[in-house]
Amino acid sequence: MQLKRKRRGRITRTLGLLTANLLAATVANAQPAPSGDANAPDAAAAHGANANDDTLTDVGLTRIDSAVLFYREAGGRVMATEPVISATVNNSNGDSLSLKLTSDTLTGATPNGATPSRLSQTFITPARPPGTSAVVTSASGGSTIITIPGTGTIARQYVIGPHQLPMDKGFRDQRRAIEAAYGLQWNPVTRLSATVGASTERDYTTYTAGLGLSRDFNQKNTTVSANLALEYDQSRPFFGTPQPLTVMSAAPKGPNASKTETSLLLGVTQVMNRRWLTQLNYTVDSDDGYQTEPYRIISVVDPTTGDPLQYLYESRPKSRLRQSVYWGNKFALGPTVTDFSARYYHDSWGVNSVTAALAERVALTSWVYVEPQARYYSQTAAAFFRNYLVSGQALPTYATSDSRLGNFKAATLALKFGFKIGHTGELYVEGDSYKQTGAAHPAGAIGYLANENLFTGVTASSLMFGYSFTFY
Repeated sequence: MQLKRKRRGRITRTLGLLTANLLAATVANAQPAPSGDANAPDAAAAHGANANDDTLTDVGLTRIDSAVLFYREAGGRVMATEPVISATVNNSNGDSLSLKLTSDTLTGATPNGATPSRLSQTFITPARPPGTSAVVTSASGGSTIITIPGTGTIARQYVIGPHQLPMDKGFRDQRRAIEAAYGLQWNPVTRLSATVGASTERDYTTYTAGLGLSRDFNQKNTTVSANLALEYDQSRPFFGTPQPLTVMSAAPKGPNASKTETSLLLGVTQVMNRRWLTQLNYTVDSDDGYQTEPYRIISVVDPTTGDPLQYLYESRPKSRLRQSVYWGNKFALGPTVTDFSARYYHDSWGVNSVTAALAERVALTSWVYVEPQARYYSQTAAAFFRNYLVSGQALPTYATSDSRLGNFKAATLALKFGFKIGHTGELYVEGDSYKQTGAAHPAGAIGYLANENLFTGVTASSLMFGYSFTFY
């Protein structure tokens, strides 16, 4: 389900990997550094996301990468398992071909968007498409299958107790993804690249394509790049696409919906000296189409007590322009490699964010290294973010209670250990701890809501195991 997916911007990730490949192309001119993965949200992003991992410029070399990520959110929320494997073959003429396969499985519970209440709350949603049988497993978290009298509509009903965060429990979803890339060494200083990819899950399909161009200057100490990526997404909620800001119900909804995204990345990478490599990127993304979460609702509450009176499906704009500036640096000092980056982001929905990340890779022996990592993130809320709507007031055009579009801060701490296996292999394990913080009791909360925790942010941990090896 789209509501349960970790929406990390897969098209932006693809662009980032292309630029990381460019960064790696200049590493050979700087102080050599040991390999390691990036600060990435999942195993798929970790592969190749760090310049030191890339082998696209290693003539005649083939590299196999594999990893599996285990992710868990606190409070019985989302759990995920994501294995990924990739292979890159570098020809003797400098061309390269790579293939990456990803599979992830998500289970657990996720906030449905409603506010906690001092009373029990009952939610109802379609159970299966019309004409199919409905089966509730033991993992459904207390859901009950009912038939709406006089309609024959099969619905799923679940109850949330007083003062509990309303969560839709017992979901299970799987995603399968494939991505292929080809790099062409046009001439000694110019490289072209092309990528295609697709991913599918029960109710969502994505197709991507990208083209890249990079050119070296200044004896290959300066590299300029441009990358264009296109994405097409189709949303297929099994009960149909709900009309925004209509009442939550078990009735079948509207037809499937789609979204397109176009991304452009412009970057420059500079070898400052034999120990310092720096990179500056500007990215602009334009989204157009259906961007509302079809499973997410928002509470309409009593203007005096704060009690929920009804639940409406959320509404988001159909267009979004996103811009970001990224500055990354690598410093090689003795046995250590420092990776520092900063990013500023702004979009037309009113979200502004800053990110700062620091990693320090330390070689303990010739075959063991350790890499502590830290990341800080802060964002403002979208202009249409609301914890709830108030009965009697005019409905806004757009409204969402999704904490991912709210005002919050987040911190990630991670620790990675890597071990060389033979001359060409590497085994690593990385553990991450992630926590969001926000306004649990926002000013002006109505009635008893002033005493409820209205921030639905995530606290999560993950563990990733990886293995890579190369051969000629």
